Amino acid sequence: MKMQLSNLYSYLMIALLVTFAACTQTTHLGKNQIDLTVKNAEDAQKLRTMESILAVTPEKAALHPEYQTLEKIAVPYVPEYRLGPGDVIEVVYHINYDIKPDAYRIEVQDKLSIHFPFQPQFNSTVVVRTDGKITLPIIGDVQAESKTPEELAAVLNTAYGKFMNNPSITVALEAFNVKIEEMKQAITTAPRGQSKIAPIGVDGRISFPIIGSLQAEGFTLNQLEKTVNERYSTIVRNLTVTLILLEIHHQKFYVLGEVKRQGAYEMTSRMNLLDALAVAEVDTKRAHLEDVVVFRNDGLERPIAFKVDLRGALAQGIAAANLQIKPADIIYVPKTKLDNLNDLIEKVFTKGIYSMVPFSTYFSFGEKDLGGDGGTRRY
Repeated sequence: MKMQLSNLYSYLMIALLVTFAACTQTTHLGKNQIDLTVKNAEDAQKLRTMESILAVTPEKAALHPEYQTLEKIAVPYVPEYRLGPGDVIEVVYHINYDIKPDAYRIEVQDKLSIHFPFQPQFNSTVVVRTDGKITLPIIGDVQAESKTPEELAAVLNTAYGKFMNNPSITVALEAFNVKIEEMKQAITTAPRGQSKIAPIGVDGRISFPIIGSLQAEGFTLNQLEKTVNERYSTIVRNLTVTLILLEIHHQKFYVLGEVKRQGAYEMTSRMNLLDALAVAEVDTKRAHLEDVVVFRNDGLERPIAFKVDLRGALAQGIAAANLQIKPADIIYVPKTKLDNLNDLIEKVFTKGIYSMVPFSTYFSFGEKDLGGDGGTRRY
């Protein structure tokens, strides 16, 4: 339960900071206390017109450092996605069999043949231990790991030269790349070949063959891929790992106020305002449905806040009640009529979201917005 609450707090904080980041740098929330009150179909059209006017075009993008133009389309600079619990990653393993000019270096568990041409009684076959050493007659333990066969032969000839003339020892590889074979057995499955599906657990970690569990939450996909390859490179040579993000978190919207289930909700499909309030189980007896407020910043050059007279819309049977919800929308259902923006900010950000998610951010409001001195307010 604590883990679920922790994740919810994280999601809320990220969404809120993204939603209102523009307030700290650009214009204030709106010219009036509320940008628009939606009561009928004509008002719904006005909302669409407002969004169209505020939509960032390629021409506007040149004036907004938060936006860029790609393929003649204005798109916001979005931080690279960071992984989290519930994401599903496909791990694809590439074993490189290309010829390399570098000589092969002995690894742990390689099997070596030590040949004495003039003293065959000392011939032996040994396996490199986990400490990287082998044990031979007369001279005992010798470090073999990371040496080429030629380098090891030179070490042995020097050591045995103290006991015999011209030993002329040679070292041959009988079994090598043992870890590659182990890896192939660990990663090869009938349906997917040399790849595996790896979900990120609720603890933010993900498991990989041989190298074990690694922290994934908070990393970008490229950062995790780099970390995984670095970890494998210390154990298995000639192996490269590619990570593919198969499934990500669903985008979220937030419902606060007079509902039975406040919090974040995943947008698994297109949703409208009625859907959102139904999911959150709005309290129709206590809620003041004439002043439902939606904060929106998805694809706009500044956040907007608009009210929906949901009770009036339902009574008239108009489409205003079916307004589409967008990612990161914050829906607030008040208990009483909202008289001004101060009242709204107090109810939503001080007593609502802040009570669940401790954070601070800045909002810039003009004099008309606050009905007073205006200026920057911190919540």
